[in-house]
Amino acid sequence: MDYPKSVPGVGLVNGRFVDEDPLAGTPGSLIPATWGNGVTQEILGVVQAAGITPDEANTHQLLDALRSPALFATAAQFDVSRSAATSEFVQRALGNYASARSISAATQLTLADVGCSIGLGGNAAYTVTLPDTASVPSGATISLHCRNSAAVTVASKTGTQISPQGAYLSSIVMNNGESATFVRESGVWVVYGTAALKYSAFFAAQFSPSGYQKFPGGLILQWVTGGSDANGNMTVSLPMTFPNAVLGGVANEGYPAGWGSSNVTVWAFDAANSTTTTAAARVRNVIASSVKAEPGISGRILVWGR
Repeated sequence: MDYPKSVPGVGLVNGRFVDEDPLAGTPGSLIPATWGNGVTQEILGVVQAAGITPDEANTHQLLDALRSPALFATAAQFDVSRSAATSEFVQRALGNYASARSISAATQLTLADVGCSIGLGGNAAYTVTLPDTASVPSGATISLHCRNSAAVTVASKTGTQISPQGAYLSSIVMNNGESATFVRESGVWVVYGTAALKYSAFFAAQFSPSGYQKFPGGLILQWVTGGSDANGNMTVSLPMTFPNAVLGGVANEGYPAGWGSSNVTVWAFDAANSTTTTAAARVRNVIASSVKAEPGISGRILVWGR
């Protein structure tokens, strides 16, 4: 729109309308029908687009139209155009979760779950499958919070699309109390939150009769089982090598059922003979009349180091 500058004799002064001045003898500006109709149609177009019926006596219909939710449509999810963003679009895209819901059975998540906070409830194990990364844009986020008393498996729809701590897996397991935020980055779901910690090298573990547990501060716990030799000594290879040193340990009976009313065993961790690759302990069989070393006594050692 513009002033009717192209109309001959319209009488604009400095490009604007002016009133007639009888004293000065200057005429007022003309308002051509074409221009007046154009301005009116411009305004009516906005009013009608908002679903409002034009009313000549109503002088605030343009303002009503501009405030109407019918005039400004919320852009589609993931829209990256330069169109005006409604508060609904902003709420969905930034700052807060778009919505929150709970599930308690096997579920295939969809695009509608992007930006949502989802609680994993129930009392039985089940699998939740993430949307295929090819179907969502970079930066798409889904947050899961496990309240299930049983483990919940979170799986890729295809391939190894889940990446906790740099690994590439087809699924991860979430336990009660764990949370995970899945962010679509470089074609995979990168996992952030407590559910990802167990996949970190700082929390690496081996859960077996002889195993270990690492901690972020550098402490490592290891446990082993074995049997004594003829001298009452037990030396067992550790599941992993301590990078620096052995700090301490304890040893105890590996088969308490072997104790009788007249005999017990006494175990002691042998720090002097333990190394970064082996753990040592000594055992003595205490009977009514003597204390002696014996072979084949089952023992366990818990050792810590860094």
